[in-house]
Amino acid sequence: MKAELQEKEVLAMYDVRGIQGYIFKSNVAKEIIGASVLVEKIITEGLKAYIREQEEAEQKYYMTEWEQDDPEAFLKDKAVKMQIMFVGGGNAYVLFRKGAECEHVNRFLAKYLLEKTYSLNLAVAVIEKTDSYKNDYESINVEMRRIKAFMPLTHPAGALPFMAADSITGYPLTGKDKEKNTYLCTEAKLKRVCFPKNENEKVFDNMVTEKGDNSTLAVCHIDGNSMGIRIRKIMSEITRYEDAIPRMRKISIEIAQVFMETFQAMTDYMETLASVVKPSAKTKLYRKIIVAGDDITFVCNGKLAVPAVKYFLENIGEEKDYSACGGIAFFNSHFPFSDAYQVAEACCENAKKRAKEEENRGEESRIGNFMDFQVCTNVRAANLDAYRDKHYLSEQGLVIARPYFVPTKKNRGAMNEKNEKYSIVHLLYWGDFFHKMPRNKAKDLRNVIPMGKNEREKELSFLESRGYKMLVKEKEEYRIWYDALEIMDLFIGGNAENENND
Repeated sequence: MKAELQEKEVLAMYDVRGIQGYIFKSNVAKEIIGASVLVEKIITEGLKAYIREQEEAEQKYYMTEWEQDDPEAFLKDKAVKMQIMFVGGGNAYVLFRKGAECEHVNRFLAKYLLEKTYSLNLAVAVIEKTDSYKNDYESINVEMRRIKAFMPLTHPAGALPFMAADSITGYPLTGKDKEKNTYLCTEAKLKRVCFPKNENEKVFDNMVTEKGDNSTLAVCHIDGNSMGIRIRKIMSEITRYEDAIPRMRKISIEIAQVFMETFQAMTDYMETLASVVKPSAKTKLYRKIIVAGDDITFVCNGKLAVPAVKYFLENIGEEKDYSACGGIAFFNSHFPFSDAYQVAEACCENAKKRAKEEENRGEESRIGNFMDFQVCTNVRAANLDAYRDKHYLSEQGLVIARPYFVPTKKNRGAMNEKNEKYSIVHLLYWGDFFHKMPRNKAKDLRNVIPMGKNEREKELSFLESRGYKMLVKEKEEYRIWYDALEIMDLFIGGNAENENND
């Protein structure tokens, strides 16, 4: 820290980098879930750990309960040494009476993160506090972007040639799971310690409909749209810290509450579908991984993914006029979880890209809800554009129509009209249509679509002779057909198992 800040009041911003990658680095359910529990409140827990090391009489001057405490305590009482201003967007904003104390905290948190997680990195931005919250908020975010741009993602040293190494992380094996008789690296041990004792280690295995051919899982990633722009718009006229802190706290709490309540409603909806997907299920067919503000990730049975994400997106804006985009990666249990998450994240970004196109925006340039999905057959699918150019390109361009627009229950007028051609209603209509079609014919149609127009026309002529005249009439929708056909085994209901019925 700069020497001139040592005795001055400062504002610090903390961001733990690479959390999602850290969680999904392993393919073991116990480590994935344990990691999600471990990192859930890692910064606030770290600050509390620092406070516990201070003299007991001094601890009351360090304030971490930002959702309940007096928002003006730091501003009114010079005895307060540290106060969490608010936590939002995965970042913690903390006020310090002296820069020297902030420096001590930064060193403590770096050590705390190393000891608790082994490999996560902490990014810290610090600026001198002024009387203008508006200017400070802008300055510290600019500083954080600068730090992230130049900050290397450091990792612990890997195993030396004469050491046994973990096959996924490359870290040296340092311990043993006596029950499983397996050797573990330090990172894996730390994650497993945090696995809830009341949870089944085979939680993901229990989600699949059947082991073997019908063992598809899905990683679903949902992210709010333009939250930074939304906050800046609300806060644009607020300058004083006295007014800004309560307002920012209210916004952060509201965002977390809206997304959490919608997530809970979605899980209730998934429960109603579970008996259809897996009648014998004795456990839940989904598992929350991260629900932090507007950032949500969960794993579920493959058949629940599309209806679940659709439900979330059509309900997120009902009360508070929020919007979000979602990405789904379908994968079998042998596919690496870390790669599946990257695909889901790439799908979400692709959905956002379409949502932000000017011609797809609604009134006042509002961004709508879009979702994208990808069936993972290759680890290179994380590079989504390149993967799709290689596997879905024909003489007429891409043979897929995704991402899809998900209209909210609240009428959005012009936005719904603009995006009607992308509406998920079309995907669901054709998904139902192909479920009622003999499986072998549906598969043949799926296989010829990428071959080009001539092969597609031949197949359509054959299907027309078998009574499927609707396909000829709507032949320009072949891209939507391909999307529906690619995930036809993941639609709930229908007659997907009939191989021979003609």
